[in-house]
Amino acid sequence: MFLFNKNSILIYIFIILLPFLLFYWIMPFVSDLMMGNDFRHSVHQQMEILFSIWTGSFPLYHPTYALGQSAITLTWSQVFHPISHLCSIMPGYWNGKALQWYEFFKILSLGITHLILFLFLRKLRLNTFFSFLISFITVYNLRMLDLFRFGASLEAYTGYIVLCVAMGWYYVQPKGIVGPLGIIIMTYLLVVSGHPQHMYYGMVGAGLFMLIFPFYRSDIFNLSGYIKDILKFISKTALYMIIGVLLASVYIFPFVFDFYPTNTGRADATYEWSVAPIGFFELLGNFFMPFLTDVHSAFGGSLLLTLPILLPLLAFFRIKIKRSVWVIWGIIIFWILFILGDKTPVYKLCWTYLPFLSAFRHQGRASLILPMFLMLILIWMVKEEPYHLKLKRFSVRIAPYSILAIIALLLTPFYLILVYTLKAYSVEMPPIAINNIPLWKIFLVLLSGIFSLLGLIVYGIKNRPSTLLKLFIVFMAILQVGVILRYGTFTDPLEIQPTFEQIKAQKRRQIGFQAAEVINMQTRTAVKQVKNSFMEPFLGKLFTEVVPVVSDDEAYEKMRIMRLPQQVFIEGYDTERAKQITDNARNMKKGSVELIYSSFNRLEFKIYSEAPAIFGLSYPYTGHWRAWVNGERAKVYRANGAAHAVEVPEGESIVEFRYWSDAFFWGMIITCATFVLIGCFVCIGILKGYPRFIGIILISAIGTGIFILWYSSLYNGRNFKTAYSWVYSPPSKVPNIAYGKKTLGYYPASEAQLRFHGSNAVDGDRSPGSGFILRPTNKPLIVDLNQCEEIKTILLYGEFNKGVPEISISENGRDWQRISSMEHKENPISIVFERPETARYISVKAIDSEIGIDEIEVYPPEQRL
Repeated sequence: MFLFNKNSILIYIFIILLPFLLFYWIMPFVSDLMMGNDFRHSVHQQMEILFSIWTGSFPLYHPTYALGQSAITLTWSQVFHPISHLCSIMPGYWNGKALQWYEFFKILSLGITHLILFLFLRKLRLNTFFSFLISFITVYNLRMLDLFRFGASLEAYTGYIVLCVAMGWYYVQPKGIVGPLGIIIMTYLLVVSGHPQHMYYGMVGAGLFMLIFPFYRSDIFNLSGYIKDILKFISKTALYMIIGVLLASVYIFPFVFDFYPTNTGRADATYEWSVAPIGFFELLGNFFMPFLTDVHSAFGGSLLLTLPILLPLLAFFRIKIKRSVWVIWGIIIFWILFILGDKTPVYKLCWTYLPFLSAFRHQGRASLILPMFLMLILIWMVKEEPYHLKLKRFSVRIAPYSILAIIALLLTPFYLILVYTLKAYSVEMPPIAINNIPLWKIFLVLLSGIFSLLGLIVYGIKNRPSTLLKLFIVFMAILQVGVILRYGTFTDPLEIQPTFEQIKAQKRRQIGFQAAEVINMQTRTAVKQVKNSFMEPFLGKLFTEVVPVVSDDEAYEKMRIMRLPQQVFIEGYDTERAKQITDNARNMKKGSVELIYSSFNRLEFKIYSEAPAIFGLSYPYTGHWRAWVNGERAKVYRANGAAHAVEVPEGESIVEFRYWSDAFFWGMIITCATFVLIGCFVCIGILKGYPRFIGIILISAIGTGIFILWYSSLYNGRNFKTAYSWVYSPPSKVPNIAYGKKTLGYYPASEAQLRFHGSNAVDGDRSPGSGFILRPTNKPLIVDLNQCEEIKTILLYGEFNKGVPEISISENGRDWQRISSMEHKENPISIVFERPETARYISVKAIDSEIGIDEIEVYPPEQRL
């Protein structure tokens, strides 16, 4: 039997090792390069989430990622996928080698995926040569490469392919529990892969594969498939997929109910934001010259992928094309039209009517679906009877794929001449623009592709192709794809990741996320807060003057007019109680806050207050935080637009905050219940009598134990011991009238950098590095005092070693008076006017070099009070 002979074992080993050969340039633990661009995001998010788990607490929330979000926002961490946990137990992972292990298992997963697909094609009765060749060009292409650079997306790609294989195998061999279990497991792995957009396309592709494969198999094997059996297969497979989705509920529920509805960057996205320009000639580059195709829409690799798209040309040779093959070709054309974006109405219609699709960007990523359907057409071509070609006295039997290979050979130079003459390709994101690709390697890609086509032509004509010819075709295909993969995407110098001890030390200094963030992940609450006020720089503090408001809009309006550091604007707070607290704390002189326990889900503060006061937690308001004061449940109010507030009594108090998510809770219950049901299904299927009963009991205990372990870990992990304390200062006699005022002009380059918003300069935090860098290329930072004020003093805190700022004032925002006494570089820079100046706007601009801005304070004359 093929599966167990000596030659097959050697082929298996070669297939598993092949991706390490193809990715020699990022070989883990050897190369000084790594996959570039977005790849590092997955590793950073993975280590952040796993650190919490390794310290005993499953994270529901992340304090500062996207200014504070559900932990599911770090979806690239793949916290529910085995690859992240497998990496974390490898030697060296927590000693700087996390990225190398992550790359290692990704490369290995490609070999495993290729092997599974190869075995499936052998199951479909293809010979070893075609099984290897077709499975190779299906797995290895520019779509795979682009998903690799996205990190978590690669697991969506391999999950999609293996899920399709599981479905096909189940249809071919429906008996037993292996097929159903494979579909369930692969559906789960696809759903929790970590990149929602690519998971979405993978599920769509798998659904289409499920619908077409039974008809396709009946056609290519000339079987009399009964529609009743096909419908039975489709309904049972769909059921198994639903079970796999239910198993992934712990990922889906918080994503759909906690993250997605609040995520302004995705849920409120426009059509213009989602669509990317992709030209027709550029898209055709996938088939003829993949280096010319934008990386976001690329799926090309071997020149052999040209054959399926040329399928209709076989009709001119009177070759009968099966109906299912026509349908598959139609599916390919549909997705190509989809990928073209606004060049056709297909994408706009899908964007408008399909659920969740409007939250995704760059329609070219849907090309993830295509390789499996291109593969099905190639399989049909291989199994179809040769065509008998007669030209006068010349007669030859030629395979359909050889006919199309001849046509592809003729079209390739025509395409290249046309596209280079018209310059009809993008110069922004194709590999040829990303990398400095040597001309001889471009030529090598083209030549190896042509040779693979020539070899296939000869193979389809000869009655008994030689082993040497087979090896030649395989070698040329591997050579072409290998060079394309090498230069097909971004690369970066190898990045050493932090150790466990370094992360622990960082958490002791600050609980926040330290690496770069992904764009458009903030909640509506956080984005609105930054636009109208500032993100409170102090984790927790005491407020002694309470201003009741009806809504966050009213709070923003009142804070815009006048706001003081001791004031808190609370929604729905009793007016009489607010007056009582304000009056009792008016002469308060002492107050302190100390953080005594910290984790992602739980914070505990030791508080001292001379009078009853309001304690504020700065995390953006979500409605998920619960509070206890001295062991008793306390009401949590929304304060200052987007913070949390609880009332604390006079004296010492312990205030505890715990993050709770119903979505996580019910998701975990459904996941564990589904796990138990699957386990019982397996026990019933493979065990009998007493062992079956024991198995059911054991599986039920494991499922219950997983839930209990998860639930008990939420608030009982090790203390990060984050150092944080705050001391109350009585109100200043002369208030800083710039505090909390609106800032204009300076904004970060993207929403991912909202933490560096201009409002950081008026948030009351003078500490070094608490603001942002102002560069000469930036617009000036302007503080709007809301109305014209008399100004006596301006203080500017920051870093001025490299240069000094230009400071100007204005009453109307058009006519500016420059303050010229800026030759010193003291910190703070102090400007004291001999006579009070009247102004509404204060402008700060970097002139010759960048400057650090931590805080701008503006004081009126003392006698004004």
